[in-house]
Order: sequence, then structure tokens, then C-alpha cells
Amino acid sequence: MSEHDKIWLRLALKHSSTGIPKIKTMARYTLAILLLSTVVFCQSSPSQAASSGPANVAPDTAVITIKGVCDHPANQKPGPDCKKVITRGQFEAMVQTVQPNLPVSGRRKFAESYVEALVADEQARDQGVTSGPTFELRTRIAYAQAMAQELGVALHQAAMNVSDKQIEEYYQQNPDLYVEADLTAMLVPGIQQLPDPPATMSDDEKEKRVHDSEVLMKATAERLRQRAASGDDMVQLQAEAFQIALVSGQAPPNHLGKVRGTDLPAAQRSVMELKPGEVSGLLPDRRGYMVYKIGEKRVLPLAEVRDAIRKQIADERIHDEMDTTMKASTITLDETYFGK
Repeated sequence: MSEHDKIWLRLALKHSSTGIPKIKTMARYTLAILLLSTVVFCQSSPSQAASSGPANVAPDTAVITIKGVCDHPANQKPGPDCKKVITRGQFEAMVQTVQPNLPVSGRRKFAESYVEALVADEQARDQGVTSGPTFELRTRIAYAQAMAQELGVALHQAAMNVSDKQIEEYYQQNPDLYVEADLTAMLVPGIQQLPDPPATMSDDEKEKRVHDSEVLMKATAERLRQRAASGDDMVQLQAEAFQIALVSGQAPPNHLGKVRGTDLPAAQRSVMELKPGEVSGLLPDRRGYMVYKIGEKRVLPLAEVRDAIRKQIADERIHDEMDTTMKASTITLDETYFGK
């Protein structure tokens, strides 16, 4: 890797996110910098280039040539033969890395942005702006971000190595995740939307006011759940709950349609164990309480959810690895300076 590419790679990395990299299209010049950061990888891995494009243009054919831009020692003018050449293989590898779904019609703009970045780099080095404390600080920050990205890529690649046996075991160990059921839901708010208390009310009175409201809504939730189990319409029951809770506005929809266990919060997945026609108990929800009535249900076959399980296992592995990595270090922020 040339010093030219190292410098621009470090600068470019500060514009991309840490973790598993997912570079998005940004403003014109930012995109140019992002493009430039990927050429380092492209030049070393032309075999990874995308295969789309005119069949009569070979992978090693030069598709971009820039005269006056090349790698040369700092503080030294480039020679008359100075030029930079990008082959089709290198260019398509850039496209595949930065924007895999880029249409053919967008390639010229992509190339123009990249060329602009290279020309700007040449001018920056000529003017000596690639040295000094500010530049060094930015490169150190970018280097740390680059290492975080590399860790993210390594973790992602390792996590995606999931065997068929591991997928089958996960499927068998988590049966509630792979059930699909037609659900009707009823939300009961956990507390009333009380008006502001009078200024003369003491703190103890305010606390009791809130407590009494919570007790009332829990009792309301249990009473309405019993009525739902007796066959009362859950749409009307939910409307009654919102009225008691003093909540204005439209309540959430009751009929959820076909829902998978993976779509529900962990604390509510037990509903998938019910038989068709049964009503759940009160299930905790950040808004209060949920009650479900289950309709037609089926167990999803392994073949239908194999890819989803592979991704789920990989996501859990990445989360665990990053959690372990962060817990290995003790971080202290000065609260006097940063605040609590």
C-alpha cells in the first residue's frame, strides 16, 4: 500500500461507521473520499471485482486514466510521465464494496467523484496540508476507527460460520420462535393519563395518586382479560380500557394478522404455546399490559426459516463478542466535565 493510499484511507475512514461497515451514499465529495478508501483493497484483490459490464472489456483493461496524479515523494513535483491507471477489475471491485447495487447508469458519476478525490489529494500534498498536528490527530482517530471496522468484519465473518447442525439445534431449542399464529391483541394502559396535580398537592399525595392509578389499571386489565376469555369483543374491551385510562386518540389495531414468535417481545412469546381460541394472561408491555387471543396457528418448517436462524445465531454471537470485548476494559468519564 502506498503512502498516498494510506493517508487517504485514514481520512476516508472517519466518514464511515464503526462495527460491521455499511457505507451509505453521502454528499458528492464525501462519496469521493469513501471511494478512495476502497481502492486500496481493490488494487490488491482484482479477482473480487463484479462481473457485470460490457463483455468486450477485459478485467485488466484501463478504464480510468488520470495524468498528473501518481505516487511520488512528498515535497517533490511529479514527473512528466506521472499518471494513475485504474482497471475495470479494480473499478468494479470499488463499486461492489461501496455500492453493490449501483446501476450501470451511475458508474460514470461514481468514477468522476473518485477522480475528483484523487486530484484533490494531489493538490493537498503539493500544498503541504498532509502534515502538522491537526492532520496527525485526525489520522490517529481514523486509525482507531479502521481497527474497529476490521474487528467488526472479523467478528461478522466468524459469526456467519454456522453449521447445519447448529441451525437444527437452535430450531429445536426455541420452538416458540418458529410458530406462526393469527393474533388478536388488546392493550390496557398501565397508568391513567392524569391531569397535572394542583400546586398545593404534597409529594406524598402525588406519589399515592400515581400508585392508585396503577392499581386501578391493573385491576381493570385483569377484569377485561376475563371478559375476553368469556368471548367479549376485544375491540370494545380495549376502547373501554382507554376510556378508563383517560387516554385520548385512536387505540392501536386489535387484529395483528399472522405473527411469528420472533416478532414478539421475549416476555410475550409464551402466547405461542396457547391453543387456537385461547386467551393469554396479562403479559407485560412497556405501555402497560397485553392480552392476546390466538387464532389459527402452524409450526414453521425448518426449511422455511433456515436462513433466518443462521442470521439470528450470527447476530447473537456478534452481540456476545462485542459485549465481552467492551467489558474487558474499564471506562471512566469525568462527571464534572461530561456531566452525569
